[in-house]
Amino acid sequence: MNRYVERLARMVPPPARPSATPNWPAVERSLGFALPGDYKDLVDRYGPGKFDDFLAVLAPDHPVPRLDLARGVAEAAETSRAYAPSGEALPAPVDGLTAVALTDNGDTVYWLREPGRAPDRWRIAVNGARDFDEWHLFDGCLAHFLVAVLDREFVVSALPGDFPYPDVTPTFTTYGY
Repeated sequence: MNRYVERLARMVPPPARPSATPNWPAVERSLGFALPGDYKDLVDRYGPGKFDDFLAVLAPDHPVPRLDLARGVAEAAETSRAYAPSGEALPAPVDGLTAVALTDNGDTVYWLREPGRAPDRWRIAVNGARDFDEWHLFDGCLAHFLVAVLDREFVVSALPGDFPYPDVTPTFTTYGY
């Protein structure tokens, strides 16, 4: 288990009974690329749901279509391609921006899939829904990013000031089936 997933589990208790574990080799084949180990550990441990009722990690076969990993990856790529000709600076080539989480406000958390960098070394980029040309980079994996944001070690101005809720222990809410 990834150390940041373990730290996150101490901060935000995972569900007592997470959903079924995805068939990771099949998921990776369908996407056409390998996924980071921390992401797979995170989805295995928590299943589909939201952190602080606001930020949802995309997951394979998510019960909410817009939060399904394959659909989210495709939609974010389409959005990035649409903005690419505008001249706005992107933190990576369009095919290197891969959506991995969304907020209720429409903000997107991306993996930066950089050539020659192994999936476990991908960095994170956050883009606000209202300011597409503003990017916030995090030099760490998704689980590390979640720990840093939920512990307020890393503040992303694109996210609301009350996320995570101040002076309240962060929560995780599972989507029911």
